[in-house]
Amino acid sequence: MKQLLLVFIGGGLGCVIRFLFSVWMNTDQIKWLPTIMANVLGCFLLGLFLSFSHKNILDSHGYILLGIGFCGGLTTFSTFSVDLFKLTNETNYTGALLYLFLTIILGYIAVYCAYHLGKQIA
Repeated sequence: MKQLLLVFIGGGLGCVIRFLFSVWMNTDQIKWLPTIMANVLGCFLLGLFLSFSHKNILDSHGYILLGIGFCGGLTTFSTFSVDLFKLTNETNYTGALLYLFLTIILGYIAVYCAYHLGKQIA
């Protein structure tokens, strides 16, 4: 139960920061700027928190709050990037390439299908 509460609190804070990025960086010229900034920041922080947890600077509760909760609320791209890093770090290059391409391709296909399905329904 404590772990769920930590994820809930961290995730809520991450979502708020992501929203503030969107408000602060809102521009008509580069609409994707807030998203890429949140994704890059989330990746950086999750990598930092992962290294801190490996060096026992951050305990499991801190990692759940900050790594899983906060970074997960800020961006799921950071989790994707860490998973990809773990695969390459284990020299599982085939798995890493498969994960990379399937995530991007299936994600795009899902958005494409949902968009066109939504147009049919609405």
